[in-house]
Amino acid sequence: MKKVFSVFVLTVLFMSSPAHALYTELGLSYGRKTTTFDENNSFDSESITGSISIYFLERLALELSYTDARGLREEKANSSDPQRTTTQKSQIMGADLILVFADKKSLFQPYIKGGGAQISRFQEVKIEGQDSYTIEPENATVPSYGAGLKIQMTETFGIKLSYDVWKTPIGGGMQTDDSSVRAGITWVL
Repeated sequence: MKKVFSVFVLTVLFMSSPAHALYTELGLSYGRKTTTFDENNSFDSESITGSISIYFLERLALELSYTDARGLREEKANSSDPQRTTTQKSQIMGADLILVFADKKSLFQPYIKGGGAQISRFQEVKIEGQDSYTIEPENATVPSYGAGLKIQMTETFGIKLSYDVWKTPIGGGMQTDDSSVRAGITWVL
């Protein structure tokens, strides 16, 4: 009886709503930040993200993404101290459900998203005149969420701005919010 009722409800829902075709969107975004405190202390980071989004019911999408992020920090307390160079790398594979607040022909398409991500991290520290050491926290599956705005320039090309957050573990059962602001382009296939 439950099965018959479920089939009936699904049939009514799909027959009462207009047909919506599936479509796919490819995205590519890049972020870079350079901060210099003085001649001995600086931080440089960059990230690149590729994504594929499968839209269904016009305003819902499943987005699969891969981010490769790198950071380089060079530090020296004073000119006579040894140089400390820290290299950090992160790879993030995400899967998010996106809710768009406009139809696909609108110029401005704000959206929110939520889902999860698999994070892999690596850090190497080199101190001038000493051995280097590495830290590799275990891979973690964490919740993620975000918001953004897509500006549809043509029927197939758009500009995408987003703010994404991951709940990254930092040890001892604690988590922190790691975030990223991105700008990129999208193509609807």
